[in-house]
Amino acid sequence: MKKLLRPFFTPMGRKNTEAVTGTLLLLFCVEHLAANLFLLWPDPAPYQWYTESLGRSLLIRIMEVGLFALFIVHIGLGMKMRLHQRRVRMMNPRIPKVTNFASRTVGYTGIVILIFLVIHLARFFVPNRITRPTTFDLYEQAHIAFANIWYMLFYVVSMAALGFHLRHGIKSAIFSFKRLPPSSIPQLRRVGGWLAIIIPAGLAYIAVHIFITQ
Repeated sequence: MKKLLRPFFTPMGRKNTEAVTGTLLLLFCVEHLAANLFLLWPDPAPYQWYTESLGRSLLIRIMEVGLFALFIVHIGLGMKMRLHQRRVRMMNPRIPKVTNFASRTVGYTGIVILIFLVIHLARFFVPNRITRPTTFDLYEQAHIAFANIWYMLFYVVSMAALGFHLRHGIKSAIFSFKRLPPSSIPQLRRVGGWLAIIIPAGLAYIAVHIFITQ
């Protein structure tokens, strides 16, 4: 077992694992944006049907456990890699500093996203799945939350952090996947760059739209 897991604990193994978990979490962000677009509809029925259908599915429940595992692995490895990089730079001050803003602040944006996840899960996931599964209306509660200027602003700031985090993460993941055809890398970077804008901007727009129209 140790021999099988050993590659994952090497610097390159950690970087590849971080890239894979980040890519899977990116797919979740795409799905989350698509689902949240239903919040823009004045009729709550489509959103309620979607969320209730997911809640009843055993497969989705299993996938939720996997999603939590992805977050834990991604966050844990990310913190370990940041600390390792900091130690290396302290021992080798001649190493050139990163000039790209998204790369330079990836640790800070990760912390903002982690704080957001804890608050957001406590606000929506816990009551919907654990404490009030039969009475908690996600559509109604989302509109109540985003009607609050402080929660809306907190959400928008968190989405800005997500955008910078995705910008760095997608670029880093493409670099980590060594077997990608070289000819596809420029196109993947363009697509990744657009995703890093569209996903957080779309989620932030939903929050602002609900705040304005309430």
